[in-house]
Amino acid sequence: MPQTNWKKINQYLLIAFGISWASALMMRFSQIQYGSAEAITIIALLYMPAPAIAAIIVQKFFWNGSLADFGFTLKGVSWKWIFLYTPLIYVTFFLGSLLTVFFLGNQLHILPFGYLDFSNEHFTEYIKHAMEAQGKEINFPFEKLDELHINISSFLLFFGIIAALIAGYTFNIPFTFGEELGWRGLLLRETQHLGFWKSNLFIGSIWGLWHAPIIMIGHNFPLHPHIGIGMMVLFCVGLAFVQSYIRFKTKTIWGPSALHGMINASSGLSLLLIASPNDLFGNIAGIAGVIGASLVLIYILIFDRKFIADFRNFELLPTV
Repeated sequence: MPQTNWKKINQYLLIAFGISWASALMMRFSQIQYGSAEAITIIALLYMPAPAIAAIIVQKFFWNGSLADFGFTLKGVSWKWIFLYTPLIYVTFFLGSLLTVFFLGNQLHILPFGYLDFSNEHFTEYIKHAMEAQGKEINFPFEKLDELHINISSFLLFFGIIAALIAGYTFNIPFTFGEELGWRGLLLRETQHLGFWKSNLFIGSIWGLWHAPIIMIGHNFPLHPHIGIGMMVLFCVGLAFVQSYIRFKTKTIWGPSALHGMINASSGLSLLLIASPNDLFGNIAGIAGVIGASLVLIYILIFDRKFIADFRNFELLPTV
C-alpha cells in the first residue's frame, strides 16, 4: 500500500493556508468590511485561488509532477457524468436541503430550521429588506404582483436552479477551480489510498477549517462567527464524499468544480425561499445542507458500493 506523503501534504497546506489566512488578516487589520467591494476582490483574487496556487507550486516546482495527476485534463472525461449526472446530484442536494427545512420546520415546527415560504408576501418583504439594507430607494410597485395571480417563488425556484446550473459551468467555475485543484486534486490524490471514509473525513475537515477566518468576519454564518466554523467543518465533511464521487466519476477536476459552483450559486436562492431560519440549521451550508449531501452519500452506500471498494485504485498513476 502507498505511504502517505505527509511532507508534500504539509507543504501544500502551509502555502494554501498561508495565502488565504494572510489575505483574511489583511482585511481584518485594514478594517475592510466583509461584503464590500474591496473584500469581494480580495476573496476572489487571493483567498479562493490559494488552494490551486499551492497545488501548482508544490506539484510543479517542489515535486516536478504533472497536474494531470490531479484531474487537470479533458482527456478521457465522462461527458455524461459532467452534463447529466452532476446536475442531477446538485438538484438532489439542493431540493433535499429544502425538503429538510419543509419537514423539520414546516411539519415538525423545529424553530431553528425556519420554514419554506413560497408566498409573494415573503418574497416582497425579503426584497424590501435587502434594498433597505443597501440604502436603495424602493420604487418597484410590489402591489402589482398580486394582480398577476402568479406565485413568484415557484418561478424563482425553477429558474434559480437553471441559473445555478449555468453558473456552475460558466461564471463560477474559475473560482471553484481555485479550491478544487487543491481539495479534490492534490489532497485527494495523496490520501485516496487511505480509503473512502478516512480520505474524505480528512479532506473535509481541512476544507472546513480553511474557511475559518472568513467565517469569523461574517461568511455564511454572520450571527455565529465562532460556532459557525464547526458547522462549516461538518458541512464540508458531508460534501467531501459527494465531491470525491463526482471527481472520479467525471474523471476530471472540472466535475467537482462545476458542482461546487452550482452549490455556491444556490445560497441566495435559498434565502428567498426559507423564512426565519437560524443560519446554522435552515441554511444550505448548515444542517439542512448536511442532510442534503447525506442523501447523495446514502445513494452511494446503497447503489454504488463498488465505488467505495475501488476508491483506493481510481486513476492510480505512477508518481514522477
